Amino acid sequence: MNQSLDQFNPNYLVALDEIYHSNWVAKKKRQNIFFRQIINHLWPNGHPTKLIQITGTNGKGSVSYYLEQGLQITGKTSGSWTGPHIFDYAERFHINGQQVSHNDIILAYQNIQQSSDNFLSNYPSNLSLTFPEIGILMTLHLFEKYEVDWGIMEVGCGGRYTDLMALDMVACVLTNVGNDHPKTLGSELWQRALDKAGIARPGVPFFTSEMDAAKYYVMKTAEAQGAKVLTIEEKEVEEVEKIIGITPQFKLRNLTLACQVIRYFYPELNLKDLLESMKKNLPGRFANIAPNVIVDVAHNSDKIARLADQLSYTFPGKKFTFLIGLTRERNIREVFAPILPLAKRIVITGASYAGQNPELLAQQLHLDFANIEVELEPKKAYEQELKILQEGEILILTGSAYMIDQAINPNPYLRHLNATYGWRNQK
Repeated sequence: MNQSLDQFNPNYLVALDEIYHSNWVAKKKRQNIFFRQIINHLWPNGHPTKLIQITGTNGKGSVSYYLEQGLQITGKTSGSWTGPHIFDYAERFHINGQQVSHNDIILAYQNIQQSSDNFLSNYPSNLSLTFPEIGILMTLHLFEKYEVDWGIMEVGCGGRYTDLMALDMVACVLTNVGNDHPKTLGSELWQRALDKAGIARPGVPFFTSEMDAAKYYVMKTAEAQGAKVLTIEEKEVEEVEKIIGITPQFKLRNLTLACQVIRYFYPELNLKDLLESMKKNLPGRFANIAPNVIVDVAHNSDKIARLADQLSYTFPGKKFTFLIGLTRERNIREVFAPILPLAKRIVITGASYAGQNPELLAQQLHLDFANIEVELEPKKAYEQELKILQEGEILILTGSAYMIDQAINPNPYLRHLNATYGWRNQK
């Protein structure tokens, strides 16, 4: 064994990391304890839904959607909580594959608000629920209301310190570990594996489709947590491919992982029947929203690479026009490098919430690609591209869910609220 791998001691490394960042960790752990108390107050006998937690750099939303669809063929009711949404907050909540209604959201929020306010009245006035905590409680309320047997809960970022750790799970799932959120999860691959695989629980089955460099770190970390680790093997991926035909590898892995999780609990299920149930893709993932227009919410280099694979597979030899935006401090040259060989033209636009300056982004990307244009307003950029789109040409919108929302959201009220998220908190 590689000596450096042999020196990888997950529990010791986590202990040191928490010692070195004791204030940050203490706040996270206190908030999770506080959140668990609220959950126990609202559901003193435990929540009736069997919950599955899922995290990963890529594919977690898609696997969540596959799990929700696949579990329905067992005759059970399934639901999911995923993110981010693109146009409408209600997109985050699904029951049996269907998005919940706006009235469902209103009633769930009112119920949770009243119940949590009663609980919070015993605490200092500065304590409040966070954005993800509100979403989790609303999801649990909806699961109970609709008598959901199986609920899929997607981690937003990381794993070990996420709000979902306040909930009991019957299974934990990790798709893969890539190069995402280095400032939050760590600059090294093993650090990100420590965080994501930190969702593992003692005695709870832990599933992963990680088959690359991070696999060792993931398995060691989950085993150190006392979890039963189950991985997918190439022969299982090949078996799925025989049934559905030639498909990009990342999608085959996602489907194989979802099938493995479901068949762990329902081993009698036929693989072909299970795959047949997983027909729908998550909204915003390689979605045709208009003739010759594809939307994909890929926003980091790993996800963009998968988008490039999907484009090459679906349209071999074709070049595309890309309308892109980018948020936070991501490096545009790194993020979009995988699509440059497929691009004939790139239009850079704004991304509203946390978006980077399009003109500065263009200056950077010009070092690698010549045919770049800038239009600051996403909606205007999209409308201009539609007007000049020739027959047989394909326009791809990607890089930021916020940009896609601003470009094509048909609801002006939601579009404005999405673009100005957090404005009341700004001083």
